[in-house]
Amino acid sequence: MSAITFSIIAIIFYTTATTLQVAVYHGKIPQRHKLALIIALLAVLSHALGLWPQIVSSAGINFSVIGGQTLICLILSLLITLFALAKPVHNSKLVIFPAAILSIILLLNSDRHLRVVSPTETGLLVHAALSVVAYAIFLLAAVQAGLLYAQNKQLKHHLTGRLIKALPPLQTTEAILFEMIWAGITLLTLSILTGAIFVDDLFAQRLAHKTVFSILSWLLFCGLLMARRFWGWRGLVAAKITIVGFVFLMLGYLGSNIVIEYILTDRT
Repeated sequence: MSAITFSIIAIIFYTTATTLQVAVYHGKIPQRHKLALIIALLAVLSHALGLWPQIVSSAGINFSVIGGQTLICLILSLLITLFALAKPVHNSKLVIFPAAILSIILLLNSDRHLRVVSPTETGLLVHAALSVVAYAIFLLAAVQAGLLYAQNKQLKHHLTGRLIKALPPLQTTEAILFEMIWAGITLLTLSILTGAIFVDDLFAQRLAHKTVFSILSWLLFCGLLMARRFWGWRGLVAAKITIVGFVFLMLGYLGSNIVIEYILTDRT
């Protein structure tokens, strides 16, 4: 089957998974873990098969804006599916799976800009892969932070709406958030280190924006982890800092790619 066919199949599975989770969220059906896992894995597999020939070629891997975002959504979908095996994070699919659908549609209708990293540039590929996975984990953490923020606000105002009933206890939501942050900061640290080793000049004109915002994000997340360890920062403060940290990372990763691909390229 063609890449387009696999992409359409992925959209169908993602839509099915999202529809089922909406029904669970509204209390119409119970959470069926095995069914949710099967449908999610079929969606991820179809997504991967559809994406592979569009970003991988003999020349290397295409890390263009649209291709990269679709790859990140694929990683996100896989991560949330695996997380859901052990953690109560099913409702995050209501954000991530529709985002995956949108990314596939955008890729199918994109102009196919190319920013290829050659397979011979092993170090650069490792750096790029670590950056993409770190970004995906922090995006997942930002979604979790949004849920924590909303849950915390509703509990402070003594509200018991659908969101409170659908989410796990506040302490569990918060614990999951910090597990994601620890995983993300580990990969981001490795990404920065490999960038320092394998990228010729991290502060060159085309990379300075990405480097500065990535370091700012790293400092913010490290500060949050230290503040939690020594001063017990949690709840709304942790959620806000996580979202701000991710915004910095997004400005560095996505913002710099947009500048390089659509602005600087057009001037050359």
